[in-house]
Parts: sequence; structure tokens; C-alpha cells
Amino acid sequence: MSKKREHGERNKALCEFLLEGKLYYDWVVTTAFYSSIHLVEDKLLPIDINGVNCGDILSVKRCYRIPGRHAARERLVIDNMDIEIAIKYKWLDDRSRYARYVTYKINAGEANKANQYLKDIYNKCV
Repeated sequence: MSKKREHGERNKALCEFLLEGKLYYDWVVTTAFYSSIHLVEDKLLPIDINGVNCGDILSVKRCYRIPGRHAARERLVIDNMDIEIAIKYKWLDDRSRYARYVTYKINAGEANKANQYLKDIYNKCV
């Protein structure tokens, strides 16, 4: 098993553990997103973009000429996975930023949705 997948599975397990605890829903969303980062990178990298072999997200960022690893990863997902997964990935990204930088007050419904979206991404990546 690759280190990326191992890291993704570890974050997934933490996400599920936190969801069961029914207390830190902001971290359920956050760990779901960070798990998905590792899972999609494990699935999609290395990849050829514009004739360049990209083995990591920094090379993807350079090939796409996009400022920021998160934006480059989002584009990678949009370009190489089905639209449903791309939408779920983007939702996790947006909600985790909201939970981290706007308010930690995330409700159980959003936490359950984050966990389900992570499961959907996981199933497409493994």
C-alpha cells in the first residue's frame, strides 16, 4: 500500500471515529477532506499533463499554471474523475475551509454528508 493511500485511510478512520463521538463535527468534515486529498493523489498520480509527467501535486500545479496546491488538486480531480466525485470533492474542500476558518459549529447532517462523500471518493479511488 502506498504512503498516500495509507495516510488517506488513517484520516478516514479518524473521520469515522470522530463522527461516532458526535462532538467534533468540524473535524469530521476536515478529516474527510484531508483523507480525500491523499486518496485522489494516490489514484491519479503520476499523470501526464500537457506532455509532462507529474508525480506530485507541485508538478501538477506547475503544469496547470495554477497558484496553490488545493486549486491544482481540484482541477486534477475535475479533469480526471467523474463529475459527481469532483462535486463531492469540492464540497468537502469548501466545507472544511468553512469549518476551519469561519465557524467550528457544524451540524450532524453536514458531518454525515461529509462522511458519505468521503466513502464515495474512497470507493472510486481504491
